[in-house]
Amino acid sequence: MSVPNWPSLAVKTAVAASLLAAAAACGSSGSSSSPAAGATSAAPLSTAALISGSKQEKGLVIYSNALLSQMQAVTKAFQAKYPWIHVAVTDNEDPVVFSKYAAEHATGARTADILIASAPGLWVGAVAHGFLQPFTPAGIRDFPSFMSQGKGLYIFSPDPAITIYNKILLKGHAPPATVAQIAQDGISGKYKVATYTISNNFGYTAFWAYVHQKGWAALNKLGQTAKTPGDGDVLGQDVAQGGFAVAVFESGLARGPIETVPADRKLMGWEYTKDFTPLIPRGIGITAGAASPDSAKLFMNFVFSNPGQQALCDAGFEASSTTFTPANGCPNTLKALYAQVGGPQHTYLTPFSQQVANGQTAFTARFRQAFHQ
Repeated sequence: MSVPNWPSLAVKTAVAASLLAAAAACGSSGSSSSPAAGATSAAPLSTAALISGSKQEKGLVIYSNALLSQMQAVTKAFQAKYPWIHVAVTDNEDPVVFSKYAAEHATGARTADILIASAPGLWVGAVAHGFLQPFTPAGIRDFPSFMSQGKGLYIFSPDPAITIYNKILLKGHAPPATVAQIAQDGISGKYKVATYTISNNFGYTAFWAYVHQKGWAALNKLGQTAKTPGDGDVLGQDVAQGGFAVAVFESGLARGPIETVPADRKLMGWEYTKDFTPLIPRGIGITAGAASPDSAKLFMNFVFSNPGQQALCDAGFEASSTTFTPANGCPNTLKALYAQVGGPQHTYLTPFSQQVANGQTAFTARFRQAFHQ
């Protein structure tokens, strides 16, 4: 299913700038430290009512920043439960997710019913602009409190930042267990180190979480040795090809290929850093301009149900329900992560907050100084 009226580059740039400006403007008025403070939500309709309404709608459109194959694995499971709902899902960069919706909604064109993206600043601006409608997923009480960010914005998946490594280049040695150890090993010339570029929203969000909890000391040392060649795809390719032995703060979505592709598993490994694992929020919300609101609400309820959590886990996203146990031993759960790193105190989810949105420019400058960029 194609989606009409793709906006021009100028429109994309203008919308992104407008959202960031809205985030900054909202910050000047002051806000609660709790992301969910002041949130409004609509009481959930019965499943029967949503099903009845969805049968009168014409499919479900999702604008997403996740890999298409992974999102399609989730939507396939959803469609198995609701086969009359045809789902069209995109694979876009964060700014495009918001700019497409804004441009199409402004002209009255068919646009997204659901947005899924990760950029804190853009989400803060989108909420300020009224992009989302209030809705409370039926199963949200079975999730950590940080999964609800307020005003219709939820966390689709709290994706962990992980460390990946080239088994051959490590020559049988155990992979480094902490960010500080990775930095020290790189400085001593033990191996070459890479990490995310700060210009990528995943990278910024992961680094912000680490500094928020641990300060700049380890990152200052990492900056003496690590290169920042690009995003998660670039890091994975560079480590696989031997350009770097270790990449830290890689996207947790890399776990899937490493675990399931025989060639990748033979060559590469991954682990959580034991000192601290940032959780990068991938947000989700129903748009105010949704043409299929009942279908969208069914999808939200599915995501925050045990069958939905199984679908997310199998697709490589992080299942986060406190009551969910994978039926097939899938390891992509917060429970498993907490067990690996010694408890939730060794993790932190960066919120979609004014502090994170407004601080990106100054933080980026400080990061570039540490990494001599």
